[in-house]
Amino acid sequence: MLMTPAAAEIAEEYLASWRRVAVYSELALMAENDDKDWDNVIGRDGEEYKVLLYVLPDTGGGLRMIVAVNNRRRGPSTPSTTRESVMQPDGTFTK
Repeated sequence: MLMTPAAAEIAEEYLASWRRVAVYSELALMAENDDKDWDNVIGRDGEEYKVLLYVLPDTGGGLRMIVAVNNRRRGPSTPSTTRESVMQPDGTFTK
């Protein structure tokens, strides 16, 4: 997988921010409705990136929070840089 340092940094920042504000019930609703959030950002390398955030069910009742970052200039065939974390029903996180 092609991973630029800027894409990895963006993915880490978005996941850390999301984890600070995440509420299990809101994540469950997001997963149930197949909702996705996205944002366009400029990385420290000057490239434009698309950030996609979505939630999938995980084993044991957890919810997998996924952040995928793509370089917009390289097109959709370029692999994403992803980061993820799992929130358990009690609000704790595992990786």
